[in-house]
Amino acid sequence: PAVSRRIAILERHLCVRLFHRLPRGMALTDAGATYLAELAPAWDQLLKASEVAKAPARARSLRISVMPSFAANWLLPRLARDAVAVWLETYGEIVDLQARPDLDGAIRLGRGPWPGLVCQRFLRVDAYPVASPAFIERARPGRPRDLSRHTLIGSHHQPDFWPEWFRLSGLAFTGERYTSFDNLQLVYEAAVSGMGIAIGLDPVVRPYLDSGRLARLWPEAVTLSRSFHLVHRPDRVIDRGYGRFRDWLLAQAA
Repeated sequence: PAVSRRIAILERHLCVRLFHRLPRGMALTDAGATYLAELAPAWDQLLKASEVAKAPARARSLRISVMPSFAANWLLPRLARDAVAVWLETYGEIVDLQARPDLDGAIRLGRGPWPGLVCQRFLRVDAYPVASPAFIERARPGRPRDLSRHTLIGSHHQPDFWPEWFRLSGLAFTGERYTSFDNLQLVYEAAVSGMGIAIGLDPVVRPYLDSGRLARLWPEAVTLSRSFHLVHRPDRVIDRGYGRFRDWLLAQAA
């Protein structure tokens, strides 16, 4: 709503309509597209000036985008233990680094590589079903094929985790009893509460296993096609701070 009000004020000031209001979203009018094109050089100059202004702060700390569950369950405990200085920004969605020049890089979970970015794979992902000990005691899923009788819990952002686990385990995925959440932290909390069986991604799920809040159904695991990658823009100069963080990250993963 705040953005819509700003747009309306700008349109009244210019006496021209910049956007078509559509049932689902908005689209630039011809006048809006022309206005945007004329503004592009000024916008680029604003971004460059902002980068110059931020340079001293950037020299003191890195800014890395990372998914919340990986930050909380794997990255933060290690950063705190080793006193590594880095500024984390957590997002469930993938952040466009080209549109965020203030970010030095990002940690992404996926197959990679991503177009226009320098990508370095640093941590593989092993997957296995997990549930609360009480759920396992009550439901007693004895074999992998028994999973179809229970509610499976997954992630909105990565809906292929369960299908890939079934495929690599030699089973068919029906998805008849499936529920999902928008981040892995909620996926595992739902499993802790007894809602069903979650897809456990090692290393993110490891703290839940170590604390006993969740348990593996079977010792076997499969290695997914997605891994954790450290990515950055190719035009970014790799300074000593970023290099130290990259080396530290690779050592932790090893």
